[in-house]
Amino acid sequence: MSSSEQLPKNEENTKNAEHVVTRRLKAPYLSGFILRIMIFLMDYMPGVTKYLFWNAGLKALRKLSIDDCPTLIPLPLPKETFGIVETKTVDGLEIFEKQKNLRQKNYYSSGFLRASDFHEAYLAKRVTPLQVCEVLINKIDESLKRCNPPLNAIIKYKRDDIIAQATASTERYANNKSFGLLDGIPIAVKDEIDVKGYETNVGTKFINRGNPATSDATIIERLREKGAIILGKTSMHEIGFGSTNNNPSVCTPRNPYNTDYYPGGSSGGSGVAVASGLCPIAIGRDGGGSVRIPSSFCGIYGLKTTCGRFSDDGLYPLAHSVAVSGPMAASVDDLALAYYVMAGKDPKDPNTLHQPLPTLHGLYDTNTLSDLKIGVYSMWNKQVDNPAITTALNSFINELKLRGAEIIEIKIPELEEARIAHLLTIGTELTTVAKRHKDKIHLFSCPTRSNINVMKLATASYKVIMQVFECNNSLAKTVNLKQFLLLLVVSQQIRTRIMRTLKNLFNNQVDLILTPATAITAPKIYPRALAHGEVDVTVISDTLRFIQLANFTGVPAVSIPAGYDNNNLPIGLQFIAKWYDEAKLLRIAKTSEEILGDKRRKPSDKFWFGNYVQEVSENFSGES
Repeated sequence: MSSSEQLPKNEENTKNAEHVVTRRLKAPYLSGFILRIMIFLMDYMPGVTKYLFWNAGLKALRKLSIDDCPTLIPLPLPKETFGIVETKTVDGLEIFEKQKNLRQKNYYSSGFLRASDFHEAYLAKRVTPLQVCEVLINKIDESLKRCNPPLNAIIKYKRDDIIAQATASTERYANNKSFGLLDGIPIAVKDEIDVKGYETNVGTKFINRGNPATSDATIIERLREKGAIILGKTSMHEIGFGSTNNNPSVCTPRNPYNTDYYPGGSSGGSGVAVASGLCPIAIGRDGGGSVRIPSSFCGIYGLKTTCGRFSDDGLYPLAHSVAVSGPMAASVDDLALAYYVMAGKDPKDPNTLHQPLPTLHGLYDTNTLSDLKIGVYSMWNKQVDNPAITTALNSFINELKLRGAEIIEIKIPELEEARIAHLLTIGTELTTVAKRHKDKIHLFSCPTRSNINVMKLATASYKVIMQVFECNNSLAKTVNLKQFLLLLVVSQQIRTRIMRTLKNLFNNQVDLILTPATAITAPKIYPRALAHGEVDVTVISDTLRFIQLANFTGVPAVSIPAGYDNNNLPIGLQFIAKWYDEAKLLRIAKTSEEILGDKRRKPSDKFWFGNYVQEVSENFSGES
């Protein structure tokens, strides 16, 4: 199937919903000197900015007349959580830890170690957390300084802090007082999440510079309570405003499967840290696929949780209505483990207080899927630009059928409108953040400044819009303020409508929805983009095509590895579930892990660091 057969080529096609589900954006690739010229034109010729704003398809919303009330935060009503199985009346983590035989069933490590592998080695006294971390610190250093090109995954770490955590964990194991499966497990954290003693720079050169966090975010605090060793901070796309993790301001991480390609973003450093074997678990944040895109491109598992499932306490407020935190892991067991520990109510975040109890119910019920109905929107799923993705998707559908799952053809109307509305929402929220630093706008990279210039036309509050207009009188003359405010209101009305559509689908037709994770595999890195950045609208469009729906509506979704293309780049698929039904996503991800089996690959030895435990103890192996 050729690219031209699968992708919409122009706006006219969007009039026929039977042929085009979401529009593919196209614009010239910009980098280097040409990009700097474009930034100059956008700064001083507002008509250019206005053209780019409308070229993104945003004018389509002007024609809509919607009666629904706007939804500002996609939290489901408490009644929508009825029917979610709650099993935390007993300690679900304790049950999980006792299921050793089930964890070993049909698990092919391919070299990737799990938390349980570390834990069992610690219990058997074959190795200690301190021994592991002493070697691991050298591996992190090697990945940054002696690796060509550097992977740029974990970019901020403190040797003394890691050693102190590892020493405490080693003492607990020595005294038979381990905190459980996470005790002594190294975990990396995206630079959008507060870790005590570290600056939260959100991928910039200046935000919070010289102002380290004085406490952990709630989700990090919960990991520490279980004994996890927090390694430090991972690289990210500048203020999360992109999907490749190209970051000329700080550094650009490389895909360990092929370092000439991006790892995806904006949690790219977390994805690389896991995929290269530096740690079995990392934490990301997902406002427009920022957990699932790098998980897909790097061949690991990534969970975008329900809005309100994880506490936002201690998170830098980049895109509050669409972004959630989520675990990224080399195995589904560790994805489930990290999810369960971090999830739950937090008095410091009111949005978490009405959720049902988190559960790992049914995680290992993988032999038969006869109780599951999986929705497939074939017309949407065909909109990919790499035939290998379609092949992997069809292969997985056949495997799911063999296990008894019922595959149901579905339609989701207004996906193009939802795409536009999500773009407006996340763009204006990120631009509002940037405007807090309006005296330092020049310190952002050219791609970020380009995004800010486009989205400032629709900044999501009247006050901030007026500030923008006061700074640029010529812009005020070309823009109809009421028009843009109307677009923002319509966007949130669309959110209400698409949430209702998904509610009806999940209540009446399907348990899960299956899509590709992205329409492409990892995009290529052009050398000039490393120094100056780039703007590639088509790549952004292709990476976000199947991703945005879950962010905009607040439902959970998981990215799973499903194979590799001809360049040895990982292919990812996505499952979407009803609000708060992460347990069902983890179950289908576990099934998918068994389906992929021994076909899973680790990166080449040059960019693989997951053997550091074996260097400490030759007797330690993750193989069952």
